[in-house]
Amino acid sequence: MLNFVVCEISGKQYKFVPGQPLDVYWEKGNKDINANVLLISENGKLKIGQPYLKDKINLKMLEEKKGKKITARIYHAKANYRRVTGIKQVMAKLILDVKKPLD
Repeated sequence: MLNFVVCEISGKQYKFVPGQPLDVYWEKGNKDINANVLLISENGKLKIGQPYLKDKINLKMLEEKKGKKITARIYHAKANYRRVTGIKQVMAKLILDVKKPLD
C-alpha cells in the first residue's frame, strides 16, 4: 500500500498522500501530469532517488483556478514615480491517481 510520495513539479517539491488533493502552482495546459519522483513510502519502506527514481507518478487534475493576488509596488525617491502591478498565478488542484499504477 502506498503511504505517500514526494515529487517535483515545476522545480518545487510536494508531498502527495493518496486521496488528498493538493494545490500546486502550475502553467495552463495538461490535465494529466507525470511527475519526477524523489521519494516513495510504501508499506513503511522508503525508496529514495539520487536525485530521481526511475518510477513516474500519475497525477490527475481536479480543477484549475487562479491563486491569491500578489502586488508589487515600485517607487523611485525624489522622482515622483510610483507604480503598482499585480498578478494572479494559476493553481491546479491535483490528486494522486491510484487507479493508474506507477510507470
